[in-house]
Amino acid sequence: MYFVRRPIAKRFRVHFVALSVATLLVALGMSTLNAQGVSSIAQGFQTKDPNVVSGALVSLANGSPNTIELSTADKVEQMLGVAGTKSLIELNDGTGTVQVVTSGNTQTLVSDINGTVKAGDRITASPIAGVGMKATTSSLVIGTATQSLSSVKTSARNITSNSDKSTAVKIGSVEVQVDRVFYQAPNDQGSFLPSSVQSFANSVVGHEVAPVRIVLAGLMVVMLFVIVIVVLYSTVKSSIISIGRNPLSENAVHRSLLEVGVTVLGTLVFTVVVVYLILVI
Repeated sequence: MYFVRRPIAKRFRVHFVALSVATLLVALGMSTLNAQGVSSIAQGFQTKDPNVVSGALVSLANGSPNTIELSTADKVEQMLGVAGTKSLIELNDGTGTVQVVTSGNTQTLVSDINGTVKAGDRITASPIAGVGMKATTSSLVIGTATQSLSSVKTSARNITSNSDKSTAVKIGSVEVQVDRVFYQAPNDQGSFLPSSVQSFANSVVGHEVAPVRIVLAGLMVVMLFVIVIVVLYSTVKSSIISIGRNPLSENAVHRSLLEVGVTVLGTLVFTVVVVYLILVI
């Protein structure tokens, strides 16, 4: 499933794929891609792909929870982070060979295949393996660009469309604040809900959620709070009246309050699980 704009994502047949990412290191300069933000946090992963280089977008490989590969538009759901080095915090169990930045600022390879990247643009996977692009539609994004592509050194690459038409694409390394979330494009009119509500639900689940499911989940949450308030109010009121009429019933009242508390907690957990299933399934 594509989360990027399909006319752009499907228009190109990329012949160089991962090989071009490796050659970009020479064109753009190793020092630029190796410079990482001092606030970044990275985690060690394994990889079988020699073209996973610093600055490349990476995804989790299918069937291998600790193995990564270069990200492409058709693997946007598995997108994990940006390959990098020299992070402030590096988490590794001793088996990881590549550090993947999952939070903080880091240099990232991006292209203008979906329009020139400017500071503030959200970055998602592109048809070019390991290279990101500006997100113009609702999709999973890897972070937010903090500088423009026009302000850095770029390298031109030609890609061929399905109609055998060659198109020049600029690729460069810009600083990106990594924060893997679902981005709700302001121009998308697929939801009748406020964009903040839709974005929150998408971020919790990790993919776009149907507005009807969000409404159902919201109604369940409201019903839960109403039930909890009514039960607690009734129980507390009855307890106060019972103690006032018979002070010796205090222990029985405390026991009753404890039972009600456990029941309310169980109802809360059950409702949370049901709401999550409504949003996910």
